[in-house]
Amino acid sequence: MIIVERILGKLSDMEFDQLKTEWVILDHEAMSRPHQKLTTEEGTSLAVSLPHGQHMHPMDVLYKDEDKIIVVDLAEEDALEIRPSGNRQWAKAAFNIGNMHHPAYIHDDCIVVPYSAAIEKIIEGIGVGYKRCDRKLDGERASHSTGHHSHSHDHHG
Repeated sequence: MIIVERILGKLSDMEFDQLKTEWVILDHEAMSRPHQKLTTEEGTSLAVSLPHGQHMHPMDVLYKDEDKIIVVDLAEEDALEIRPSGNRQWAKAAFNIGNMHHPAYIHDDCIVVPYSAAIEKIIEGIGVGYKRCDRKLDGERASHSTGHHSHSHDHHG
């Protein structure tokens, strides 16, 4: 088993002319876990143990030897592509998604979230355009929390 303790760099920043590329395709949740066991599409086993606060990003090179490199990429997932028009719709959409503590990825023209019937109902209710589709959950992560936070605010107003 290959042990990965650090990201070697981005695929685009490195020269790998004659090397075979093996891929590890992960969903957005697995991409953010710093410690896990993975298998490439070709069957190579890896144990990932990244330093505290680090996680994988699409096109990160996890391993390199004289024969091959191993690169991680995002899988397409069931998602909502939310397309607010105007500042008020952006604010309402972002507020409501954030209030649900739902992962969200910001692009210039849309917000992408993992599919959730509850989010779909809320977005529909506030009148923001959206579509359900399969796509990579990428873009700027709306929240950089570690997933561990205390609640001191009141959801019931």
